[in-house]
Amino acid sequence: MNRDFIAKHWYASMYEKFENQTYDVDFLLRVLAEQTGNQPQNILEVACGGGRICVPLAKSQHTVVGFDVDEQMLLRCYKKMVGLPNIRCYQADALNSNWGFGYDVVVMAGNILINIESDMDYVDAQKTFIKNAATSLHIGGHLYMDFDLHYDPTTHFNRLGESSYFNGTDELGTTGRIVSYGSVYDPVTQICAGIKHWELTTNSGEQIIILKRWYKHIPTLKQVYGWLSDAGFTIERTYHNYTDEPIPEPIVKTTRRATIWARKL
Repeated sequence: MNRDFIAKHWYASMYEKFENQTYDVDFLLRVLAEQTGNQPQNILEVACGGGRICVPLAKSQHTVVGFDVDEQMLLRCYKKMVGLPNIRCYQADALNSNWGFGYDVVVMAGNILINIESDMDYVDAQKTFIKNAATSLHIGGHLYMDFDLHYDPTTHFNRLGESSYFNGTDELGTTGRIVSYGSVYDPVTQICAGIKHWELTTNSGEQIIILKRWYKHIPTLKQVYGWLSDAGFTIERTYHNYTDEPIPEPIVKTTRRATIWARKL
């Protein structure tokens, strides 16, 4: 096995171990039921990963298609799909592939809008995701989008100092952790950038260090609304911090999460 395989396998295992919350999935299922009259929908999930969201959708009787670029995450999804005839997942790059056509609902959850990995300009990538969602929906279909939204990104993302997370051992005996050295947010460009590395030790004692530099564009609510409008969506409902309260305008200090239900015109 090569180093890339070992590292990606370890990361997929740790992601599944630590990112296993269900409150956002429960909220999505409730919104779908309320907004569609509790009728089964034909759903596309973008960046489905290990199936944390798309598998519960299928278990709720929706017909689901999911895709992700990470094959190690998809292998975990495939295991959870066993016995579910109403779900199909495949490997694809969201920015360089056709998402398909005629869906009732496109789900862009799990904060994917803020976590795009691409060489494309970040704002262009975010706009492309929304445009692709519109293209893959039938007229009158809906986009469910769920992402981080903070009153003051500077306070939230300016974090200096060393910290570690995703500590653990995977099924292959690889032990490791991710070490972060913080991040800095530029309020002019709205770019948050940081540096981290993976420290891994295989079951044979080989040490692997992988350096990761990353950056994200943190959009304002106004920008997201504009991108949705440009792509041909009208916003029918918003949700503030996973509650039935609409997203306040302007947002307030307690704002942490925005969820948008938008219809394709």
